[in-house]
Amino acid sequence: MNVSQERVMGIVVAVLGLLMFLNTLTMSFMMLADDPGPTLLPRVVSIALVLCGVGLIFYKSEGTKRVTFTLTKNSRRMVVSFISLVVYALLFNVVGYIISTFLFLSFLTWYLTHNKSKATIWKSLLNGLIVTAVIYIVFSRLLDVILPAGLL
Repeated sequence: MNVSQERVMGIVVAVLGLLMFLNTLTMSFMMLADDPGPTLLPRVVSIALVLCGVGLIFYKSEGTKRVTFTLTKNSRRMVVSFISLVVYALLFNVVGYIISTFLFLSFLTWYLTHNKSKATIWKSLLNGLIVTAVIYIVFSRLLDVILPAGLL
């Protein structure tokens, strides 16, 4: 199969629509006699996304660009940033807000700076500490939001 930008976007859109539809199956809400509930609109949108994605997969266009999978410096940074965000999301409930946010912010600040010296490491750690503390104080103390404490 010829891999074009339309096909790649079609696969992404269809998978996102499918995941969205599967997520609506786990929603719990109070059932009323003639009310379709809050899952109706997300299900309609997710089905539309799947249909549009499938349409993009099989769409035949004359001037389509082939997808090239080369990792430039910027795309590598984007991939590492995305992977660190996924790891952060996975660690969030395991080790709690404070540790996971501190590690995520410190790593990402260090990784995205051009100069990787010892001073950069200390600045990244300080940045992670300050931002984590400020967000924790604002959300948990001022806004009374319960942040995950973690299982450990």
